[in-house]
Amino acid sequence: MGKYVTKNKKEDEKRVVSVRIRRPIFEAFKGAATAAEQYGYSMTLSGVFETAMEDAISEFKDICGVDYQSLTTSKLSKKWGSKYKDSLKSLKNKPKKEDV
Repeated sequence: MGKYVTKNKKEDEKRVVSVRIRRPIFEAFKGAATAAEQYGYSMTLSGVFETAMEDAISEFKDICGVDYQSLTTSKLSKKWGSKYKDSLKSLKNKPKKEDV
């Protein structure tokens, strides 16, 4: 892909979640995130939350043997691909400006 145009993927779609976190943990995280910036690092709540969810899914996979993340990613990719398949077909059949 190019420098400015990137391929959108269904797994890149974000969802807003709301969680309640104990105040001391939250305040400590804010302090650590601020300090991390001074050392050239970054910590985001969304990044930590997403990583924790991935770890929990992996942990459950070890218990039950079902890879829910892989299943969901495959399902979303198929759905995403079919959503834009018709649009891509019409673009391929559309004459270019040079052809007109």
